[in-house]
Amino acid sequence: MAKDAPVEKVKVIVKGREISLDPDNMKYDENNLPQYMSKEYGWIDYLGKQLEFAQRELLLAEIDAEASFSAKFMESKDAGNSDNYAKAYALANDEVVAAKKKVVERKEVVGHIKAHLRAWDRNHDNSQNRGHTLRKELDKLNRDVYSSTNEENTCSFEESLNKL
Repeated sequence: MAKDAPVEKVKVIVKGREISLDPDNMKYDENNLPQYMSKEYGWIDYLGKQLEFAQRELLLAEIDAEASFSAKFMESKDAGNSDNYAKAYALANDEVVAAKKKVVERKEVVGHIKAHLRAWDRNHDNSQNRGHTLRKELDKLNRDVYSSTNEENTCSFEESLNKL
């Protein structure tokens, strides 16, 4: 028997707001499948928009990191240092390091949201498959219950009372 996968709720910051990437929102069963299917598009739309916002923040962080690096590189070159020294000076600068760390943080946020959206996509396929399976099971059960080809097994209401 397979073990349950570890479920980890991840919180990320996008546009200054905390976004919860909660796998529990993807749970469904036979009883709530229609409600799940009708609400899942809202989650996918919301998370897709958050992904776009996060990607914008990543691009802006990359621009800031590059500008910071370039400014420190030029500062060192203007002081008469070699290219290799200027590059090392810029890369070791605290502002440049902080800007590069922000880029890494933004990439992590984008990665978490993309992974969560992939999980939603897979879960959508699974829920559609489950719904199809349930319909087939119900069709088979209803055929057995409602379509009797053998009329001898049926009786009228009065006959069933007489048997009592």
